[in-house]
Amino acid sequence: MSSLPNHVDVAAYVLGILDEDEVDAFENHLAQCRRCALDLRDFAQLPDLLDEANAAGLLSSDADERPDGRSVRSMLDVVSLDRARKRRKYSLYAAAAALVLIALSSAATYGVVSSGDLVAQDDGSPRQTEVARNSVDASGELVRTNAETGVWARISASPEPWGTSLEFEVKGVRAKTGELVAKSRDGKTYPVATWLVTADDAEGARTGEAVTIPGGLALRWHEITEFAVRDKDSGEVLLLLPTSD
Repeated sequence: MSSLPNHVDVAAYVLGILDEDEVDAFENHLAQCRRCALDLRDFAQLPDLLDEANAAGLLSSDADERPDGRSVRSMLDVVSLDRARKRRKYSLYAAAAALVLIALSSAATYGVVSSGDLVAQDDGSPRQTEVARNSVDASGELVRTNAETGVWARISASPEPWGTSLEFEVKGVRAKTGELVAKSRDGKTYPVATWLVTADDAEGARTGEAVTIPGGLALRWHEITEFAVRDKDSGEVLLLLPTSD
């Protein structure tokens, strides 16, 4: 996508069809563009509408018609934990989505940014050390801890007609802004979720409770090689979760 200055990438961002570089470019634009921010809020019902259309058989689930995998990107805005815990499902069938957008004036999603389990940044710069093997079960669940960085995460996956829905739990991130990304078998990286913590969340960050963040990918589980929890600002990898040992 190259149309950010013309304010036409909101729907693409909402539907998760931007790649990592395009997402970053759009979020930089979004921080300075009130129009696009308002559009995102106006489009709040699209995921539910697409789910209803899919349940009614209006969207094809034929794998041959599925577009190339793109991740569903979280919008960088703080929302309540209750809102973040509500599972959001995404459909990336571009043709059907375009019809919905034409027929309806509201759409889209708030991205996942949640009050989080973040601790104060220390002076050290912990390196990525894989100290525990991940556990994977048949339902698509990964659990892993990196004792060096103190980060723990669990990813639970469920197959969907459009790809894979995820529930992501994380704690111990040493960063102001964290992100979860997925790597596909063709070597591409897709953003899954971004979260940040405000001053009001500081007390919750010290309790050690995990943050639960819903998300999704237009990739099948077998197409994903690993997930990574990263410091969004520095790009440092805090924890790797391979999908197979």
